[in-house]
Amino acid sequence: MRTFNLASASVAALALMALYDATPASARGHGSSFSSSSSRSVSSTRSFARVATNKTFVKSVSNNTLRRAVVHKPLKLAKINKVPTSSFVKKTTLSTGKLNFAKLPLHKAVVGKANLVGRLSVPKNLTPKLALLKAPNAALHLRLAPFVQRHWKGAFFWVAVAGVGYLTVPELYYDRFYRCAGLDEPDYEACIGVLSLAVIEEEDAVRRVRYPMPPTATYRYTSTVAPTMEATQTCSLAPFVERKWNREFVWVQIPQTGNVTVPEDYYDRFTGKMGTEPPNYSEACKVLVEAAAADSVVAMASPDLNRRL
Repeated sequence: MRTFNLASASVAALALMALYDATPASARGHGSSFSSSSSRSVSSTRSFARVATNKTFVKSVSNNTLRRAVVHKPLKLAKINKVPTSSFVKKTTLSTGKLNFAKLPLHKAVVGKANLVGRLSVPKNLTPKLALLKAPNAALHLRLAPFVQRHWKGAFFWVAVAGVGYLTVPELYYDRFYRCAGLDEPDYEACIGVLSLAVIEEEDAVRRVRYPMPPTATYRYTSTVAPTMEATQTCSLAPFVERKWNREFVWVQIPQTGNVTVPEDYYDRFTGKMGTEPPNYSEACKVLVEAAAADSVVAMASPDLNRRL
């Protein structure tokens, strides 16, 4: 029975193929004389052939896709040279190590006077907020002296500096101070500028008394160029117009500003900035800001740190 079924299927398939092959020839021989039944038969046969062909094509594509998905070619990775992160990441951390606090210079507390703020004693068992292991050079020691154990009106932090001692930094200025100090190579010049500005802005809370230029006084220096608006916004000379210092000073005439007073021991630095073309008013003003910081604090017992202050 099974053999008979297989034979019948084979005969049917052969008949169908013969019909498929004969139909186009018949169509060409008889032109448009196809009957409707004959057209339906051919159409059905062609549809079957298209379906069969499409199935074969889809299956073939599917098999190829599967074969490509299964077979993986080994990837060749490009060689990547390892580069230390320190070569492209700016260091913002302090150098490793410990500062020997026992060897830091300590100064006795000094009571402030009328126009001078005092010096504080360092608290026992103090843990400073920041310790700077890289000591500044000798010239910077002198310029940092106004901030050693300095008393401030508001809250402040203690900062230990190798070779210098303990600085006090106003809380409101600590972030700016840390940006220049919290490096492997601290920018002490910038730190001095931050703390000096803090002194000027702190005294602004107190009404500043002007000291008019005496009739017998003369100008040591006269500028012919007025400060630009940009220079004035960067650093204003207003706090130094007719300012009375706690040390010897000279008179300088600045157009559209007034009679500025300059401490005698800061005069060369001041005129050095003014001697450019045009005058560098921003830098000259910063010299006076730093001078004000040194002029507004009582002297310390150490003669080395009070020289030129």
